[in-house]
Amino acid sequence: MNNISDPYRIFPKATEAQRAELKRSIESVGLQNPVAVDEQKNVIDGHDRRDVCSELGIDWMAGADVRIGLTDEQKKALAIDLNMWRKTLHLTRENRNELIDVYLIAHPELSETQIAELFGVNQSTINRRKAALMQTHKLAPVTATVGKDGVRRNVGKRGGARLTIKSEKEFDSLMPDIVEVGDDLQGIIRRPKRFASIAERKRKLAGVKDVQELPAETKLHHCDWRDLEIEDGSVDVVLTDVLWALDHRQDWCELAERAKKWLKPAGVFASLIGSFSLPHLYQEVMKHLQPIAVISVFLKQGRRNWKDTKMIERWRPVPVFALRPKELHGDDVIFSEGAEKDFHDYQQSVSVFTELLKRLSKPGDLVVDPCMGTGTTGLACLSLGEGRQFIGCDRDPKMYGIARHRMVHDAKSA
Repeated sequence: MNNISDPYRIFPKATEAQRAELKRSIESVGLQNPVAVDEQKNVIDGHDRRDVCSELGIDWMAGADVRIGLTDEQKKALAIDLNMWRKTLHLTRENRNELIDVYLIAHPELSETQIAELFGVNQSTINRRKAALMQTHKLAPVTATVGKDGVRRNVGKRGGARLTIKSEKEFDSLMPDIVEVGDDLQGIIRRPKRFASIAERKRKLAGVKDVQELPAETKLHHCDWRDLEIEDGSVDVVLTDVLWALDHRQDWCELAERAKKWLKPAGVFASLIGSFSLPHLYQEVMKHLQPIAVISVFLKQGRRNWKDTKMIERWRPVPVFALRPKELHGDDVIFSEGAEKDFHDYQQSVSVFTELLKRLSKPGDLVVDPCMGTGTTGLACLSLGEGRQFIGCDRDPKMYGIARHRMVHDAKSA
């Protein structure tokens, strides 16, 4: 059998039964479906056919379909094309999502409808995968897509929005916010009350100012946390809100490893996380740190988890880890006063993070948030005061700018 590294083998190997059937077919009629290879003879499609031919002493390169000049992403996407249409594949959700990500990166110009049809999922799944890739800067924002009919369509502007009004009174109350939100609306609006929050966010974002000088106890950096320079053994608390999707498990593991270096012997690492992702976060972080507690954040209003369990969730866990066993003081339950989404959908409540810092830190501590987003942890530090120092970073320039603005304009003095 050929000893090839197979960089483009992205589908599971054939089962014993499938392999036996393939072997009988090749023995009786030869290799009918050619193997697809690149210019370095790496197999793009047909790994099992190649292996069976090698066992039978048949030249698997006979009639090979050679593809030249493709990028790695395009080769993986080609393998998906050739397999998804040709045979039924039983993929786990994780495997499917990985393949969708590969396909989106290789073909950012294709419409969500086309990709959803290929993978047998609904369009909202593709939208979520695309949003996650954009959030982690693996996929640039798409300005237009090409549909099955070959027509190029601009993304975002689709002929306005539509909603049903219950009464003239409701219409009059909504109209100021509708006018302000304007072109940001599209499609069928099923929750008119969201106009107010959308309009408020638009006003807030429009008011973000370029800040020249931050509070003395605060340092913000526009970078990936992997590039954040912090002295080993100098940090008392790492408190953050990691991206919750399971695609980021490796990031959780690497962040825990970095936190292990940053933390003082008595320091702690904690992150807000979705309940569905909680056990997976434990698996990654416990490779480097010990679990010592879980603080529960009770939500003022439940929110349905449309992506995973479909359950209405009324709490958020905040697992706490440390280098060694450590005592924590205070209640392990925090009651949220309500969502704060003025600047971003992922924005968290300052009051919740203030309560977390009361339990996890003490006056004079150094607190680090390596995924600071809009700066919630930093604002909580400023709110508590008492000499707490804060270092935060985010690689998204928009989030970095918002965080700088909030440290000056939204901070509450202790």
